[in-house]
Amino acid sequence: MIELFDRLEITSKQMEELTGIDRYKWGNIRGRKQKVNEDYLAALAEAFPQFAYWLMTGLTLPEAGQISPEMEKAHSENSLKTG
Repeated sequence: MIELFDRLEITSKQMEELTGIDRYKWGNIRGRKQKVNEDYLAALAEAFPQFAYWLMTGLTLPEAGQISPEMEKAHSENSLKTG
């Protein structure tokens, strides 16, 4: 989950806006002071449906539109280069 924050360069405040879960709770998860539970996973899957499979398994299924934040960032960077 921390990889999601880092790869997308998203703040706890932005996560609060996307999910409705308090920014301080996201900060605690980011700082590893709190464990992730099903409420956080459900909120993330709703906010980022393309990452749902990756969040649950650590795997991707690009043919089904299930990617990782790393894959999305690489795709965005390649799109900018090719234009």
